[in-house]
Amino acid sequence: MPNSFFLSLYRIESRILRNWIRYVVGKLEGGEYFSLTLREIFKRFYDVEIGLYTHGGCFDMYAVDRGTKIGRYCSFARPTRILNLNHPMDFKSTHAFFFNPILGQCTKDLTAFNPLTVGSDVWMGAQAMILPHVSNIGTGAVIGAGAVVHHDVPPYAVVVGSPARVVRYRFSPAVIEELLASRWWENPLAQLDINEFSRPYMNNTPAQGTEGTRP
Repeated sequence: MPNSFFLSLYRIESRILRNWIRYVVGKLEGGEYFSLTLREIFKRFYDVEIGLYTHGGCFDMYAVDRGTKIGRYCSFARPTRILNLNHPMDFKSTHAFFFNPILGQCTKDLTAFNPLTVGSDVWMGAQAMILPHVSNIGTGAVIGAGAVVHHDVPPYAVVVGSPARVVRYRFSPAVIEELLASRWWENPLAQLDINEFSRPYMNNTPAQGTEGTRP
């Protein structure tokens, strides 16, 4: 269960204190892979849901916009950026003074966040960026380093470039269907056969030439 003491303390709006709390609960609870309190902090205070065993740049402050849901067993290199909000191009000005109430010049938020769902077992390479109009990154997808993603990404697709494009799929359509049906990522780590995940799956060759840096 998340640590209620640290969650209560996190309500104090002090950057130094909050940085310390995130550091401490990470150390106490096995780091980003396992910490339930870190996940509750991001969900409760930043509207970002991060699944168990997911780790990396998604835990960096302000790297992921609110309204994002990230699945389990994902790997995010650092830095990465998920943007769920764009400057309004149909306003007279695109400046944040005119749509962001935090800056004190307007009374309400005049732009809407576009919720993003990231599936499980997604690998996002260093300096990849997800643009605001993207709604879904499919389970098993690989986002190459430096990719600028402007469309939804299918499950198990490998996308690279700016703008990002699908260059291959990790497995054949039949294997992808089987993996999605299995929903293996819903199992806790202790119930998985590590040997099954430590070799090429179903005689498929692992993706080659993916422009990503393993975090």
